[in-house]
Amino acid sequence: MKRIGTILVVLIMTGLLLAACASPKAPAPTPAPSPERPSATTPGTQSAPTSAQSREQKLVAAAKAAGEKEVVMWTFSWYAGPVEKAFQERYPFLKLTVWDGSSETEPRVIEEYKAGKYSPDVIELAIRRMTRVNAAGVLQEYAFPNWPNTWPNQPKHNFWRNHMINFYAPAYNTSLVSSAEVPKSWDELADVKWRGRAITTISGAEHIIGYAYMRGDLTSEGVKWDATVAFWKKVIEATRPRIGSGFKSPLDMAILGDVSLMLHASNTIVFNMMRVGAPLAYAPVKWAPAGGFSIGLAKHPRNPNAAQLLLDFLTSEEGNVIRSNTFPTPSLHPEGSKRALGNLMLKPVGIEMVAVPDELVTEEMQIRADEIWVRDILGRR
Repeated sequence: MKRIGTILVVLIMTGLLLAACASPKAPAPTPAPSPERPSATTPGTQSAPTSAQSREQKLVAAAKAAGEKEVVMWTFSWYAGPVEKAFQERYPFLKLTVWDGSSETEPRVIEEYKAGKYSPDVIELAIRRMTRVNAAGVLQEYAFPNWPNTWPNQPKHNFWRNHMINFYAPAYNTSLVSSAEVPKSWDELADVKWRGRAITTISGAEHIIGYAYMRGDLTSEGVKWDATVAFWKKVIEATRPRIGSGFKSPLDMAILGDVSLMLHASNTIVFNMMRVGAPLAYAPVKWAPAGGFSIGLAKHPRNPNAAQLLLDFLTSEEGNVIRSNTFPTPSLHPEGSKRALGNLMLKPVGIEMVAVPDELVTEEMQIRADEIWVRDILGRR
């Protein structure tokens, strides 16, 4: 028994010695964190931060050192709650203050800058409005590390990024329009069966610019309005629609059943109403004119470091999806668009969004398009 015990001790000691001399097992590699959403690091670890984490840490430190306690964003359409919660959970020392000025945001920020007053740190507007704000010298260039301008539907400069998109297409009341009646193309709008059952809006400039582009009437050589104007005159004559203002009130009439069809409805409002159970759907017209929603850094931000943190957050995959879901409207983030609610709601309809390149639309064109829609097509003076 003593001999057996001795042999066991020798074997155990030999095993321990071999284990100690053996090369240690290499740890499994840690996946690189996404640049849009840096991974949290465990306190006390020695791993080097990624470039995104390092940038974020420097901005946080700079914001705290400068005494920045809030960041101010001016926008045009805001659903309070989700973005503030997510941003302030990430940066508890900062308060996100948002002013939703709707159509007043653009003229007010331009007037303030003329007067030497600088309220917003970050500005978010529809693309045509952002173009005018930039022309007034309100924005500065920004690198947008999470959103390169080589991605689709982006400007060739760095004054803003198009991070979401809005489209216009016919929407109908599903309780009043049968599946057999639903228009399957834009041409099917020009049908007398919609007479007395349709509504439109005087807000049509961006829509007909997009329609002209889809038809091939708007190119780098300019715009030819004849075919676009002739088509919409035909639709208006056939349907003789009611005419509302904006996009919410006319859609409300369709929801209530006063009309059956809105000739061109904004998806930001349609999807939001559908989300809460309104009897609405889009007609599967195959393609629809669309315009980007843009975000940029003010030229004179009062909280420059906090402003960059907010821009980086809203152009990250996480922040972009949260923001686009508040409408909801489709995201333009290559990864975020795979799960954003607006994109998921659009997919079964089979509509392709067609965005007009920014460089094709001038201020003069927008003014002329508004005149054409209101005066020449709707017959308003």
